[in-house]
Amino acid sequence: MKMRSNLALKAALFRPMRATRGIVRSCWRSERGVAAIEFALVIPFVLLLLTGIIQFGFVLFLQSHVADVARETARRVAVGEFEQAEAEQFAQDKLLNWGVTYTVAVTLPDPNDPNDTDVDVQISLPMSQAALIDVGGLFQSGTLTATVTAREE
Repeated sequence: MKMRSNLALKAALFRPMRATRGIVRSCWRSERGVAAIEFALVIPFVLLLLTGIIQFGFVLFLQSHVADVARETARRVAVGEFEQAEAEQFAQDKLLNWGVTYTVAVTLPDPNDPNDTDVDVQISLPMSQAALIDVGGLFQSGTLTATVTAREE
C-alpha cells in the first residue's frame, strides 16, 4: 500500500509539470503573429531600398537634364545664335523650373588663336540641392556637373 501512495504522490507532483510542458509546447508551435513580426523586421529595409532607388533615379534624371541643357546651349553658341551672356541666360531659363541654384559658365574660343575653335559650356550645382531626401548625409558634399565642348562653325 505504501508503494501505491508513493506512486500517487509522484504522479500528483509531475502532473502540473506535464500540463505546463504541454502549454509551452503549444505556444512554441503556434505561428500566430509571425507574419506581423517578420513584416515589422523587413519593412524598414524595404523602405530604405525604395527611397534609395527614388533618390538615385532623381539625381540621374537631373544629371541627364543638365547635360541636355548644356549640349543645347553649346550648340547654339557654336552656330552663332548666342553670345556668351545670352547663352548663360538661356541655360538659366531652361533650368529655372527646378528651383535649384545653378552655375553656368560659357567659354568662347580665343579670337587671337586660330586653332582654338571650341565652345565650352559647364553647368554645375551642389549635390545637397540635387537630393530630394538626404538619407544618412550621403549627398552633403560634391557637385553635379555637366560639361560640353562644341566646335564653333
